[in-house]
Amino acid sequence: IIGHVAFSPVTINERPGKWYGLGPISVAPARQRRGIGTALIQAGLSQLRALGAAGCILLGDPAYYGRFGFVSDPLLRYRDVDQRYVQRLIFTGAAPAGEVAFHPAFDVVGS
Repeated sequence: IIGHVAFSPVTINERPGKWYGLGPISVAPARQRRGIGTALIQAGLSQLRALGAAGCILLGDPAYYGRFGFVSDPLLRYRDVDQRYVQRLIFTGAAPAGEVAFHPAFDVVGS
């Protein structure tokens, strides 16, 4: 295994929907900077679209994830994380608003 990406359902304002969270993503250090992470993210986003997802949310560096179309959204919140790191990519429908909750297995901040 040289890389891995996970997508899982998220809730917004404690309501399930067709939104998914991206992460974690990893690439073996010796294989980084070769486009593997980019390919994993692009393939995963394509699969989400094919499944009829409304969009994808992540916590991450806007400079990195902006190239995939993610934007910071002040209407989305995740605990006390700086809102510029809470990003979304809309596939269909309106932009969501409210408190995002990731599956406990992927809760990067902890409970």
